[in-house]
Parts: sequence; structure tokens; C-alpha cells
Amino acid sequence: MQDLIRAKIREIPDWPQKGVNFKDITPLLQDHELFCKTIDFMASRYLGAPIDKIIGIDARGFIFASALAYKLGTGLAIVRKKGKLPGQTISKEYSLEYGSNILEMHNDAILPGERVLLVDDVLATGGTIGATAELVKQLRGEIIGIEFLLELSFLHGREKLKEYNINSILQYEAEASLKIGIIGGTGFYDFFGETAEAINVETDFGKPSDVIIKGKISANEVYFLPRHGKNHVFPPHRIPYRANIAALKKLGVDIIIAPSAVGSLKPEIKPGDFVICDQYINRTAKRADTFFEGPEVAHIESAYPYCLGLRELAVEQGRRLGLPLHEKGTAVVIEGPRFSTLAESKIFSQTADVINMTQYPEVVLAAEAGICYLNISLVTDYDAGIYADGGAKPVSIDQVMVNFKNNNEKLKKFIAAIIENIHKKGECDCKKKSESAKI
Repeated sequence: MQDLIRAKIREIPDWPQKGVNFKDITPLLQDHELFCKTIDFMASRYLGAPIDKIIGIDARGFIFASALAYKLGTGLAIVRKKGKLPGQTISKEYSLEYGSNILEMHNDAILPGERVLLVDDVLATGGTIGATAELVKQLRGEIIGIEFLLELSFLHGREKLKEYNINSILQYEAEASLKIGIIGGTGFYDFFGETAEAINVETDFGKPSDVIIKGKISANEVYFLPRHGKNHVFPPHRIPYRANIAALKKLGVDIIIAPSAVGSLKPEIKPGDFVICDQYINRTAKRADTFFEGPEVAHIESAYPYCLGLRELAVEQGRRLGLPLHEKGTAVVIEGPRFSTLAESKIFSQTADVINMTQYPEVVLAAEAGICYLNISLVTDYDAGIYADGGAKPVSIDQVMVNFKNNNEKLKKFIAAIIENIHKKGECDCKKKSESAKI
């Protein structure tokens, strides 16, 4: 029967606030037959037991407590949040999974020596039921048991209630969280708010671009690394790419989301658009682009270099947010730090859609490390070739920075949406490619 009940519990992520995976019992209540069986099952432990009162706890606990009181032929008393009960009350402050509150109970709800059963829908941190137990003690009642429909075992509420006999029908363990890296610009420093934590990491390839900022989004650990350093001290050809990827790998990162500013090589790809790149062309020459320089050797398969599962998720979330989105595109990665000549840009536009200076070798190093890698290209300008053909202004660093800043909030919302829905990521072969590359 537990499986039938579990199937009726609807999970609502990030409600009533981010990071809380709420268990909605209303589908169970709507199923008359299963709800009756649930009450019968809860009552079966106490048939024939000398119970004087059942205590229902505000608010969903009332549902199960009243049904159990009817089934077991006992009286019913209720515990409510502050200000909800008239008359003389006693009170107790308590903590719960996402805040704190005060519980109250009528001072004549329980007579001294009465045997009571406490009932609520969910055992989380144990604060609510612990406060209720204290109220019962104040009235000199005797607690013979505590009954729950659901128990969030990973919050360890039971440990605070060791002196009581506790039963729950369903137990939920913690959902596995992912470790996600973001390699981006300095505009992401406020991504985590007050939860941010700075981490220094050393690798076999030196120090990464800067300290790594750790935060949390929807139960996932997120690590932000400024690609160019906090004050943009590394030009594209001097970024410590291997140290950056190695540092995130050392922290256990499973996924990298890598936003980057790009120039458009196609008239239909406009400034302010987002491109979910599926291919790259490497035109760099000065960068260390492999972890395997002997004696260990690996040949990474690169036909489809960006994670397919992440790309599909990004497209889905970008469409949901109503962003101007191109579902695929080829990026040509140049050495920099200079922009292209008009002649170079025209050549690049024949085989690529956008132009950038940093996607390579990040993407291939992530592949060698077995990390899923997603690029989100934010178009900040038309490259020189489009300028020549269409009369647009040639690219300048001022133009790039203004357009990136103007669209940075959209980009952050986009990345947050991907992370919040990361459990929807489809299958990919990123780790398999890494494992099979070694000789």
C-alpha cells in the first residue's frame, strides 16, 4: 500500500521557497478509497489502546487526526499557529524546515493524565511536533505515540524525538544533488547572494583564474569561476584553461555551464540573441589544450563536442522564457585579443555562425575530464564582415561590453532556469567518451 500512497504524493519543487521540494498530499485526499485505507492503516497500530485524545496539528494534521479520532472513538484536540485560537491558550515557539513560528493550544484541551496520540502529515526537522509535545507536557498529558503520513528522513527530525514512539507510512531520503560549475564574466558575482562562499583551489596545472565562489540553487551545489579573473586580468590567450577545468573537476563538478560573449557572422543572428552552440572551429594556436601530454595519452572523440542533454534542456528553458534563441550554431574560436580583419571575418562567415575567443579549449578540456559542457553564446555585436555587407557599425570593445551588460540579467535568469530544471537533463555520452579516449 505504501507504493500506492507514494504515487499519489505530488512533488512541487521550490515551494514555498527555493530549495524546498514540497510534498503535496491533495491527490491522496481526492482518492476516497485510498484515503480510507490510509486512515485504516494508521489506526491499526492503536486499535484497543487506551487513548483519550488525538492531537491534530495545524493545518494538514487536522485532516488525519479528525479521521483517526472518528475511527478510534476518541476526542480530538487541535494545535494551531499563533492567533488562531480564541480563549485561554498556552504557547510554544518552534522551528521548521523553512522558518519559525509559534504554536498555541487551549489550556483545557487536555486533562492531567490523559493519554494522547499526536498526528501530523509530515515529519521534517521535528520542530513542530517537538513544540506540540512540550505543550502536552505543560498540560500534564501522556504521549503514547506520534503518527505521520510522511517522513523526510534526511532532515533528521526523528533524532530530536527519541523519547517517543514514532511511526510514519512513507520515508523520503535526500534527492541526489549535482555539482554545477559556471565559467563566466564578473557579472555573476551576485548570483548567490549572502550564501556565497569563496574557495581557493590548487591544481597540478597551477591556480585557476581566481577564487571559486560556491553557492546553492535548487539543492544543487553551484561553483562560479570568473574566466578572466575578477578584474578581467587574463586576456583570452592567457587564461589558465587547464587549471580552471582541473579545479572544477577537483571540486566534483559534474556539469559546466559556460556563457560567453560572441560576435555574429550571420545577419539573422542579431545582437541580444542567444545561440546554443553545437559545433566549434578552432583557430587558436598558443593554448595548452589537453591534459594528456604523455606518458598517459588520450584521443577524445569530438564530432559532437557539446553535451547533447544540456543543449536540449537549454533550448527548452530558453523557449519557455521567451528568449530570442538559436537552437544550434557553429562558433569559430580565434586567438585574440584583437578582433578579426574584414577579410578574416568574411572567410569565417562561410563556415561559422558566431565568433568568440574563449570557447576553445574549455570545451575539449571539459570533455577530457568527463564533465558535461554547455555553451550559451550571447550575441553582443555583428562582426566585421557583416559591417562590410550591411552597413552595421564595426565591432568595438565598448559595444561588446554595453550589449553584454544590457542582457546580463536575462542570461542569469536563463542559467538559473537551467539549473533549477537540471533534473530534466536528457542522457548523454560525455563521461563515456572521456573513459574510452585513454589509450
